[in-house]
Amino acid sequence: MTRASRGLGATLATAVLTLGLSAAAQTDNFMSECQQGSSAADPVKACTCMSEKVSGAIRADAIAAMHTMNTTKGANGGGPDPKTLPANQQKGLEAVIAAHGQCR
Repeated sequence: MTRASRGLGATLATAVLTLGLSAAAQTDNFMSECQQGSSAADPVKACTCMSEKVSGAIRADAIAAMHTMNTTKGANGGGPDPKTLPANQQKGLEAVIAAHGQCR
């Protein structure tokens, strides 16, 4: 029984570490994408605040939307029209915009 407990404990520790690293990587991606597209006077402060407000299932879509907006050129040479994003990324971008309004 003790060996089984140790094995379960090691498995659980590995799973927690993996989830923790995934969350940390996601936070890094949010911050880098946010700062790249930010026009705030203090992008780190603004993006940190926004990062705290954009969470859960919508966060990955928000990161993907910010990445698309930062790297894709639209017809006018600027960013793409947000309406051309997939529906899930549009919702993610809406979450970022809402957070931006709360983090001024």
